[in-house]
Amino acid sequence: MKSGPRKVLHVLHAFSHGGLENGIVNIINASPPDLEHALCLLTTAGEFIHRLKKPVPCHELHKKPGNSVKTILQIRRIIRESNADIVHTRNWGAFDGVIAACLCPGVTLLHGEHGRDITDPRGINRRRNMLRRLFDRRIRKFTAVSKDLARWLHDLGIPGDKITLIVNGVDTQKYYPHRDHALRKELGISDRELVVGTIGRLDPVKNHAGLVGAIGRLAKAGQNVRLVIVGDGPERQNLQALARELALTPSPVFTGYRKDIERFYGIIDIFVLNSVAEGMSNTLLEAMACGLPVVCTPVGANVDIVEDGIRGRFVPVNEENRLAEALLDLINMPDLCRRFGSEARKFVEESHSLSHMIEQYNNLYLNI
Repeated sequence: MKSGPRKVLHVLHAFSHGGLENGIVNIINASPPDLEHALCLLTTAGEFIHRLKKPVPCHELHKKPGNSVKTILQIRRIIRESNADIVHTRNWGAFDGVIAACLCPGVTLLHGEHGRDITDPRGINRRRNMLRRLFDRRIRKFTAVSKDLARWLHDLGIPGDKITLIVNGVDTQKYYPHRDHALRKELGISDRELVVGTIGRLDPVKNHAGLVGAIGRLAKAGQNVRLVIVGDGPERQNLQALARELALTPSPVFTGYRKDIERFYGIIDIFVLNSVAEGMSNTLLEAMACGLPVVCTPVGANVDIVEDGIRGRFVPVNEENRLAEALLDLINMPDLCRRFGSEARKFVEESHSLSHMIEQYNNLYLNI
């Protein structure tokens, strides 16, 4: 057996803001001495690279859209040169890494599913699923962050003993119930305003447009609600244009990318996750850890962590009118909001600790 630390190469599409990237940051930062990590990014590193507290080799491939034999060969070279013991690819966007690892005998291959994108939100693309089944023979373990994704992999034909469920965890000391009056003042939001907010990558799969539309319906009904959207991504300009078109008053706040997202939970009164599809949302767990009432769609792991009527409210996918109705109910029932928030905090503390998540990944890497 090889002596020295075990080397893990994480292969993913990019390293910008998102729950997947945040999870990898937490894993690396809390890694024991007998594990060494490196990153292979098919495109480029983003803001999250600066959150790493230890030096980590980072390979950026600047891949253009589409299939690329060149990229597969580049990843194979990186696997060999980094002397990786384990290659852990994440999501369909990094599947080139699966093929590359198959060209490197002796390397242990893991593949993680953290959620699906807008091009295949239900996970029914035949070609992609055929390749998942085909490479199942070479993949030692599939990691899934939610029961929904684990069930989906099993339904595809992946043997149950190859699927490892590791749910996301939250640092409940960093994310806790609080109010940040200074940040409200900085953003021009008075303490009397009710803030509906969301945090995360501005991607079509999150359906922020439906949230903006729901706030527009509330505004027409005479509700004085301030919308705050924290994060950046390809949908930002479209969302800002939609907000202008609807002439929302008061004006929504688009903060762009922020390093201090934990502060923003302290200005939000109701948190919304209006996704078309989800794996297990870190921001939803963080909002719940901060004791916020949440409104979300019943997709992915949302159904496991938000019990409708107990820790929050569910609204159907792509139903902005129903979203507006759910928000109006909570606006008019502050006692219910407090109860949802209290139950949510308790649930996260008991079931989604960050330390347990990290321990499970470390055990996987050390014992596989």
